Amino acid sequence: MKRLVQAHMAEARWCHFNHIPTLEEYMQVRRTSSGYTLLITTCFLGMKNLTEQVLIWATNEPVIIIASAVICRITDDIVGDEVHPRH
Repeated sequence: MKRLVQAHMAEARWCHFNHIPTLEEYMQVRRTSSGYTLLITTCFLGMKNLTEQVLIWATNEPVIIIASAVICRITDDIVGDEVHPRH
């Protein structure tokens, strides 16, 4: 949750200071601000055999969770751009 709020604050700073982030900055912050990483991690709470080790693994953002969040973020950006095209 803390990472999600920090990502939203970074986006607010970009907007306030009219900053155009690099692709690397954008992807890192938007991946987190989308909430997909938090959603995936909280889904583990519904598992019957949940252990502390699984939660530690998930909160350390393994590559599989990062990749999933990036795919969801890019998909969301593409769909959002199709719905609201820029002129």
